[in-house]
Parts: sequence; C-alpha cells; structure tokens
Amino acid sequence: MQVISMIALVLTAQLSAGAKIMAQQGKDRPVSKVVNMLKSMQETLETEKAADEDMYEDLSCWCKENKQGKATEVKDAETAIGRMASEVEELKASTESLATEMETLAVEVKKATATLDQARIIHGNKMDELNAQESELNAEITAVSSAATAVSGSGTSLAQMPEGHWQKIAATIQAAVEKRGSLLDSTLSFRDREKLDTFFKDPVKVLKEASLLQTKGDTDGELVGMFNAMKEDFEGDLSAVTKQLAREKGSYEELMKSKKEEIEAGENSIESKRMQRAEKRQDMIEKKHAMEEKQKAIASAQEFLALVEEKCSISDTEWVERQKTRQAEIDSVSQAIEVLDGEDAHALFSKTYSFLQEDSMDQRLKKASSIVARVGKSHSDDRLVALVASAEIKGMEKVKAAIDEMREALKKEQQDEVAKKDFCVSGFNDIAAKKAGVESEKSGHSSQVDKLEIKLNDISSDASDTKGKVEAAQKDLKTETEDHKKELKDFAATLADQKASQVVLKKALAKLKEFYETKPAFIQGKATQTPEGVPAGFSDYKTSSNGLKVLQILQDVILETKAMEKETTRAKDVAIKDYSKLVAASEKDIGALEKELNNLAMVKAQTKSDLLATKKSLKGDEQDLVDIAAETADLHEDCDFLMKNFELRKSARTDELEGLAQAKAILSGSK
Repeated sequence: MQVISMIALVLTAQLSAGAKIMAQQGKDRPVSKVVNMLKSMQETLETEKAADEDMYEDLSCWCKENKQGKATEVKDAETAIGRMASEVEELKASTESLATEMETLAVEVKKATATLDQARIIHGNKMDELNAQESELNAEITAVSSAATAVSGSGTSLAQMPEGHWQKIAATIQAAVEKRGSLLDSTLSFRDREKLDTFFKDPVKVLKEASLLQTKGDTDGELVGMFNAMKEDFEGDLSAVTKQLAREKGSYEELMKSKKEEIEAGENSIESKRMQRAEKRQDMIEKKHAMEEKQKAIASAQEFLALVEEKCSISDTEWVERQKTRQAEIDSVSQAIEVLDGEDAHALFSKTYSFLQEDSMDQRLKKASSIVARVGKSHSDDRLVALVASAEIKGMEKVKAAIDEMREALKKEQQDEVAKKDFCVSGFNDIAAKKAGVESEKSGHSSQVDKLEIKLNDISSDASDTKGKVEAAQKDLKTETEDHKKELKDFAATLADQKASQVVLKKALAKLKEFYETKPAFIQGKATQTPEGVPAGFSDYKTSSNGLKVLQILQDVILETKAMEKETTRAKDVAIKDYSKLVAASEKDIGALEKELNNLAMVKAQTKSDLLATKKSLKGDEQDLVDIAAETADLHEDCDFLMKNFELRKSARTDELEGLAQAKAILSGSK
C-alpha cells in the first residue's frame, strides 16, 4: 500500500508539471482508474480501522472484566481468610476451654473416687464392729439359753456335758453381765445378782443343785426366770444390732450407688468433651488448610492480574501507535483522492487530453507495459497492474524508477518470507517440544492423582482398623476393671472373715488365759477355797491337763489366721499393683492408638491437600494443552499458507523480477 501511495504522489507531481495522458472517456482515463483504486484502498483502510476498533473494544472489555474479576476474587479470598482466622481463634479458645473443663472434671472424679475408697474403709470397719457385736450377742444368747435349759432340766443333763463346758458358759454370761453393768438393773434384782455371782463362781455346783431338785420333781424357777429375762434382753440387743447392720448396709449401698453414678457421669462427660475437643481440633486443621489454599489462590490471582495489567498496558500503547499510523495512511489516501478527483483536476485532465494524444507512447513502452501486465495478472499482483496503469501517464524515467523500486520491494518480500518461514519452522518445533513436556507432566500428575486416591483409601482403612483396636482395648479394660472390683470385693470379704475369726479366737484365748494363767493355784493343783455356807462337794480340784495345750493351739491358730490375713492382704496388694500396671499399659496402648489416629487424620488431611493440588496441576496441564492447541492453531493460521505456497510464491516472485528486468531493459533501449 505504501508503494501505491508513492505512485499516486508521483502521478500527482507529474500531472501538476503538465505530464501527458491519453484522452479517452472519463471512465476509461488512467487517472480515473487510479482514483478508483485509491477509493478502494480508502474503503479497505476504513474497514481495517473499524476491525481494529472492534478488537480494541473487545480487548478493553476483557481487560476490565479480568481486572475487576481478579480484584474481586482477591478481596473475597482475603475476606474469607479473615473470617476463617477468626473461626480458628474461636476453635482454639474452645479447645483450651474444653481441656480446662476436662481437667476440672478429672479432679472431681478423683475426689469422688477417694471419697468412695474412704467410705469403703469406714464401712468395712463399721461392719466388722457390728458383726463382732452380733457374734458376741449370739454367743451370749446361746450361753443363757443353755444355762436356762440345764437349770430347768428340759435339755441335756449335767452328766452328759463336761464341766469345762459349763465353766465356759458361766464365763460368757458373766462377761455379758459385767459389760452391760447397770443396764440390767431393770432385769436383775439384787438377789438375782447374788444368785448369778454364785453361779459364776461355781456353775457346776449350782447346776448340780438344780439337778438334785430335778430328781425331786422341782426346779429353781427363780434362776430359770432370771436366765430367760436375760435372754430376752440379749435378743433385744441382737435385734437392734441386726437392724443397725441392715441400715449400715443400706446407707453404704446408697452412697456407693450415688458416688459410682457421679464418677460415671464425670467420666462420660470427660469422654464427651474429649470427642468435642478432637472434632474442634480437626475443624481447626481443616480451616488452616483452607486458609493456605486461599492464600495460594490470592497469589495466583495476583500473578494473573499482573499479567493482565502488563498485557493491557502494552495493548493500549500498541493501539495508540496503530491508530496514529493508520490515520496517517487514511489521511494520505484521502488527500490523494482530493487532488485527483477534484473539479479543477478533471478540467486540467480534459485540457491536456489532445496533447497527450499527439504524444502517444512508442511501441517499446507498450511492450514493457504488456510484459509487466502479463506478469502481474499471471501472479495476481495488483502492484504490477498499478504500475502498468502508471506507465500510461508517466515518463519512462519515472517508470524505470518505479520498476527499480518494485524490484527492491519484491526482493525485500522474498527475504521477509524466508525469515518468516524460518520463524514458522522454529515455532512448530518449539510448540511440539512444549506440548511433549506438558503431556509428560500431565501423565505424571494423573499417575500421582491415582496414587494419592489409593493412599487416601489405605489411610481410611488404617484409621478404621485403629479405631477398632481402640474400642477393643477400651472394652477389655472395662472387663478387667469389673473383674478387679469383684476380686477386691472377694478380698474384703475374706479379710473380714479372717478378722472376725481372730476376734473370736482372741476372746476365747483371753477367757482361757484368764483361768489358766491368772489363777495359777488351780493350775498347780491346790485346793480351792470353799465359800462360807456352801457344803464341800469336791476336794483336790485340778485343772484340765489339756488346758495349756488348748492355749497353745489357740495361739497357733491365731498366728495362722494372722498369717492368712497377711497373705490375703499381700495378694490383694499384688492384685491392685497388677491391675494398676494393666491400666497403665492399656491406657498407654490406647493413647498410642489414639495418637496414631490423630497422625492418620493429619496425614489424611495433607494427602487430601496434595490431591487437590495435584488435581489443580492436572487441570492446569489440560489448560496448557488447550492453550498450546490454540497457539498451534494461531501459528497454522499465520504460517500454513506461507509454508504451503512458499516455493510457488518464490517462483512467481522470480518470474515477476525477471519480467520487471525485461521491461526495464526494453525501456532503457528506448533512449
């Protein structure tokens, strides 16, 4: 187009200098052809200008939308990060609060457990005391019943029982009377007490006297009544102790139930809060990960926004320069049309018509024009056609100069096309290499996605197995705890039985020692002093030869019982230690499993993050391939015609150059 504009300007100069043109009809004049060509050029330039404006408008809209869209995306992401940061702080505060509450509940559970243990000890001591009283009362009731039966003659006769047996019964009754003291005043009169003292001093003698009465068909009703009254008192005391035992047991069971419920509620609350804390910690991890993803999104958006800014800035600069250049070309064409197509120009062309007709072009000029026209039409080159048209109105020197200029332009075009061909070949090679690289990355990312998804499934399976192990361990620990409680209960019952046995044995031993050790006269075989007023029944009374043996046996049995108690206590302590070790080991195992669960949760979260990132990269690879395809299409659009027609265009351009050379040679010979 620049060459044609130059020709138009040369034509204008020639016309103003009085150049010769052929006089024909207005529509067939060469000037008219030039004007028509210029007008066509003007239309093309205006069309191209409008197309540029449309493209710039589209580009401006794209810049505006992307700037606003990415800015909004960044703002929304920053707002979301702020909101999630606040939520993370709230979750953190909540987890810390739950931890504090769990510690408080643990202290309360510990206190309740200590209270329960203390209550067990107090209850055990109380029950031991009441059981001892009950056993003692039963022994006392048995003793007075036996005495009453023996005196009344309704039971076993005196001869059927050893004297030591009645001595033991008398000692039991005497201990009961002395223990109660004045409490029996309403039951025993002064005379009753005197009769009892007589009985206590020599029960066998009293019973023998009662036996004599029985042979006469009579009984000592006063003594029988006294024993029966004492029995009633003792039975009343036994009833009171029995009721107290029932009350103590009921109160203890009620306390145990209350404390166990309190402990269980506390432990359930601790477990509930532990689960809540774990859930909140997981939420906090997920929100932190989401914040990181938002930060990455912001960085990506800002990076893209910078590219948009750079692209749009360059486009604005190019648009200003392009608009300026195109407008200058349009102005040049418009001015040429104004010069050639004005009324003054038409009048001037009419006046010079006859002169131009007289000075017609010689045959060599026509031949040169014919050659150039033939080459131009053969290769559809409007510039050669325009050159032929200009040859009709120019001088030969001007035409030769135009030919030289056009030859240089053709050579320049040839060089440009060679350079562009090299650019296209290099571009296709670069795109092929780039595509191969992206496809390789896509394959790697796709493989990584498959691996991460398999890893997620494996993690979920491992977490399920670990959770099952935790539940099984907790169930086993609960079973062991129940068994341990039952075992402790059995130990407590055994110890209580052993202590009760010791109490009975010690009492028996004390009574025997009271006789065999505190009264050595009897042991030495000296005669006992007969109370005044009592006829001598026996002489030279000697203690049983087995008395000391019995004392020794009782002492051995008591020692054996104490040894059994120590062994039971030791076994109990061992059981408690073993249980404590079991609990510690179980809690350690459960803690390790729970830690493993937490680690699996963290690995799962990280794997999810990696999977999302890899999928994003895979999506980016797919977008890169789309962009490469678009880039390839653009390159094909720009290069396919040239690559396909390069040799043909090169050959045609060679023909044009040869034609122009022949035309110039012909014109040069005209001088």
